[in-house]
Amino acid sequence: MKCSFAKMSTKGTFEAYWPYGTDLYGRFMYLESNDEKVLIAAFDFNGTFPKEADRWRREVAKRVGIPEKSVWYHELQIHAAPLYEELSASAMDALIDRTVDVVKDLISRAEECEVYAAECDMGTNYSFNREQYIEGLGGVTVWRGIQFDESGKAFTQNPNIMLLRGYQPELPVFDKPIYFDNTVDQMAYLFMFKNMKGETLGTVSRFAAHPDVGVLFEHSENPDRLKEYHFNYDWTGYLSDDMEAEFGGVGMYINGPCGDLATKKDCVNKGTYEASDNECKRLAKSIGGEIRKQFAEKAHKLDTSKVFKTETFDITLPMKEDFPYNFDNLEEFRERGREHNKLLQQAIADGKTPSEIKRVVDDDWRLPHIAFMCHGKELSFTNDEIAKHEVTVHIPALRFCGYLFVGVMGESLVDMTTWMRSRFTGTKTIPIDQVGGYYNYIATPRSMTLGGYTYWSSWVRRDAVPLFKTQLAEKLDEFLKDE
Repeated sequence: MKCSFAKMSTKGTFEAYWPYGTDLYGRFMYLESNDEKVLIAAFDFNGTFPKEADRWRREVAKRVGIPEKSVWYHELQIHAAPLYEELSASAMDALIDRTVDVVKDLISRAEECEVYAAECDMGTNYSFNREQYIEGLGGVTVWRGIQFDESGKAFTQNPNIMLLRGYQPELPVFDKPIYFDNTVDQMAYLFMFKNMKGETLGTVSRFAAHPDVGVLFEHSENPDRLKEYHFNYDWTGYLSDDMEAEFGGVGMYINGPCGDLATKKDCVNKGTYEASDNECKRLAKSIGGEIRKQFAEKAHKLDTSKVFKTETFDITLPMKEDFPYNFDNLEEFRERGREHNKLLQQAIADGKTPSEIKRVVDDDWRLPHIAFMCHGKELSFTNDEIAKHEVTVHIPALRFCGYLFVGVMGESLVDMTTWMRSRFTGTKTIPIDQVGGYYNYIATPRSMTLGGYTYWSSWVRRDAVPLFKTQLAEKLDEFLKDE
């Protein structure tokens, strides 16, 4: 097996509408063995239109000689980074050109390698599930402002941070701390690649939590917060820097399903860029330090002669019925969204139950989200996809040294991780989030019922995730067969 790593600045490929606090990078890992090759790219971006991500994959594959099925476009969902239009058209042209030059060099200097790995159980010390069901109300999501008790458990009694549009439910449950203690993906991984001289070529670390810390001031009370915006590669970027400083080579981070997972971030007095940036550094040191500690204790050499295999699977998913069937009536959704708050105030005045009012709140949030998800014609969804209410997603898979890596679409939930690990018990399965462009949130039937941010921000029909699992399981079962 041969490998190589690279780290590429993306400065100049897109218009910089904020000043840079840190650079934003693309990090690349290239592997080859026998007739197979794979390129995994991880970008410090917020979200790229799927059609533009597909164009990147297609053009890079064609111009560097790697099969398109073996090229991954992964974004870390960095919140302080460009999104959608900023990464399309001429910006994507520039990104493709720069990537091609880097990857050609990457391929030319690939060398025989040894691989070491550690599986790190992080427990619940570094992340929490930001969604919770509240008795008598429904499902809520917390972006920031959560508190932690003396044992580190996340809790709140504050309805103002639950995205309730100002609604103050009067329920006995708020008399005590409401704990956000649902399942997290507690597994982190560290892979180290060394050449035959013992020099570190690169490291790949993986955890599952939102890199949304560099903009903590976004929801602060700082009246000048708009002046504070800077591009920032968040705690994941600092973690990769720390891996480079500790081990050498190129540090690369890949993110697991984290639509409902957040770091245990300190949101107090984070109303400036500097304060948020320092919190990114603290989390990187804390999370990365624990990964390195466990690596020192558990690292073992992997068998590179095991099956090395790549593929990309196409799966068609149904779109939720409340989406438009053409782009012409999007303004109607925007107008309904502007009027909908009146319904919320009327529901409160009419003395509706908290759960009934919560459903009105959910609908109030969802209408503008539908318009937002459809705003990039032929880029977010095509006319044909909107008309048919079906979207085909591309799911790459890699078998490597006894591990199965699977790239899933959009911001999936921890449910995706737990399902994969329980379904494919014969191999060590590592799901990676937001591969192939930004598909927004991928709501499960449970999140459709509970409401909250995942429900508002999802285009999939209620049965889409179960259908996805059924189809993917069949394809991966075949992919896992040894020839």
